[in-house]
Amino acid sequence: MKNRLFCYLIITANLMAMASCSTATKQTFEHAQPQNKGQTTPLPTLKNTDNTNWQYVASLSDEFNSTKVDEGKWTNSPEGWGPWSWTKDNVTVEDGNLNIALTYEKHQAVRRAYKDGGRKVTTDLFYKSGIIRSHEYQTYGYYEARMKGIPTFPGSSPAFWIYSLNDEISKMGLKGKHEGEATYSEVDIVELQQAEWDKNAPLGYDGANVIDMNLHTRIIENGKEIWKRPGKYPELTRNKIHADFDARDDFHIYGAEVTPEVIRWFIDGVQVAEKPNLHWHLPMHVTLSLGLRYPHVSYNNCPNGFVRCTVPEKATAEGYPSAMQVDWVRVYKKK
Repeated sequence: MKNRLFCYLIITANLMAMASCSTATKQTFEHAQPQNKGQTTPLPTLKNTDNTNWQYVASLSDEFNSTKVDEGKWTNSPEGWGPWSWTKDNVTVEDGNLNIALTYEKHQAVRRAYKDGGRKVTTDLFYKSGIIRSHEYQTYGYYEARMKGIPTFPGSSPAFWIYSLNDEISKMGLKGKHEGEATYSEVDIVELQQAEWDKNAPLGYDGANVIDMNLHTRIIENGKEIWKRPGKYPELTRNKIHADFDARDDFHIYGAEVTPEVIRWFIDGVQVAEKPNLHWHLPMHVTLSLGLRYPHVSYNNCPNGFVRCTVPEKATAEGYPSAMQVDWVRVYKKK
């Protein structure tokens, strides 16, 4: 962007103080050394395993060594769905990194009021962010990215995830129609700095050392589509990792292996979580994004039938623009 939005080193004493640590036991990680950036066919950074069994998928991977987003691999202008907007201007490639910025820009946008029949409503929004999503898709394989959090906290969450597109899987004839079948699959490889509510944390919410690696799906139950999400179905979908580092301070490698039987999550090549794969079998697209979070987003008493809504009294330009960084994303499938 013209004004070089990316204030990577703006970590003030106030921000550091806000990075509270949960009372839960932290997990210690030995920092993984990334492989040669730009290597033609890099291997996964998984430890204590035979990485030669993986085949690199170039169409879903990117070293971000160019000067702009590779539009042959990525789309970065999808339709908006949250209480902020996506804009191509907030996604750049510079100095070997993908940069996704969050900016304070009051504007209006159209959103669906899903609690009110899905009608479209024009609403006031206060922030713009960025996202890239792969054109190609995959289901089973290993996905990893070397990335760094956003300096501002709380307020936003860098994410690396894979998810299915409703229209696409419908055209493929893969969207569930019968009891127990899935109509949507999403694997959150990592969501950083979510600042989820936690009554045991000093500030009442998770610190920047808490890392979420969750699942989301919709299932046909009693003839209806039912969301299965971490809030109501933690045993099925939630993984909360308490790390010994602050995600804003340095790059780390976040990964997930998706198999027909199990999903495993990794940080710096070390496995940190595992869930049985009961519903995550649809084709999914690789995605990197920066979402808005507490205190700028609320799920309570939202007007117009919105599931999530803005918190106008908390909207501020302080701390913004600010950006997350991604060194590379690499995807593999079994040989």
